[in-house]
Amino acid sequence: MKSLNQTLLLLLTGCLLFGTACGKNTDSSGESSRPETQPFTLSTEGLVTRAPENVPHNETRTDGTADIHVTIPSISISLADLKAADYTVPVYIELDQNAGINYAEWGAEYDSRCVVTSDVFDDNVRFDVVCSINDEKHFFWTAWASANTNERTGNLVLLNFKLPEDTAAGDTFPITYASYSLADKPHVWNNTETDWVKSGVVGWTDGGITVTE
Repeated sequence: MKSLNQTLLLLLTGCLLFGTACGKNTDSSGESSRPETQPFTLSTEGLVTRAPENVPHNETRTDGTADIHVTIPSISISLADLKAADYTVPVYIELDQNAGINYAEWGAEYDSRCVVTSDVFDDNVRFDVVCSINDEKHFFWTAWASANTNERTGNLVLLNFKLPEDTAAGDTFPITYASYSLADKPHVWNNTETDWVKSGVVGWTDGGITVTE
């Protein structure tokens, strides 16, 4: 079963880099090797012009529950601690409500002043998420797949946000969930029986980084 999951992740990686997502390609040396034709067809600004009824809504029930819910944390860090950390802030994005998924795609927009890298080897991350980062659009898109329906919760991904060295106390750096990729594809949360985006309740909490005195 492990080999099947690995195969699925390899397919997802190809999809993210060459298909629906906002790919950032690298060669074996780690250097950027962007294709001449970018794989996305829609600018970040274009995402907000879509008719509201066609946009996957951020929802919860009256009791605050959802079939799927993602939380981007709101982090406060002092300027002294930020400098001590070389202006880098780790951000764990969490799946805190999960009715059962085999497949997921989702993303987020972040402040243009940040440089973002993903950490796939952190022990606190519970999902083998493939993450593609687009520095030019300040956007990332992820994908995850499993041969079995999974109801676990926990950290989906760890992203390291490098803030600019001229950051001052009081500065904020928002991180907002994206329900559409730069290729104009909606987020996906489903299993073999249910598409939670179409037939359930999918919600999210936006977050970001605030620098204090």
